[in-house]
Amino acid sequence: MKGKLCVVGGGAAGIFCAVNAARMNRSLQVVLLERSSKLLSKVKVSGGGRCNVTHACFSIPDMARRYPRGGNFVKKAFSNFFTVDT
Repeated sequence: MKGKLCVVGGGAAGIFCAVNAARMNRSLQVVLLERSSKLLSKVKVSGGGRCNVTHACFSIPDMARRYPRGGNFVKKAFSNFFTVDT
């Protein structure tokens, strides 16, 4: 089936969607749009691909305690923007 697909967002879900759509239908023209200059930039911030760490924690000190390998990084990374800012 020929067609076109535009995926908006170059995060983990957008990349996953674009790649799998292209694999499932080789004749599909897939375009991926991303606002920032780099794909998967949020994945890098979230711990090198382990996961999105901000989904259910609303305190930076609590977040740092739950993230022992990167507690200091978490404090610095979320000092300007945190879960409640999204």
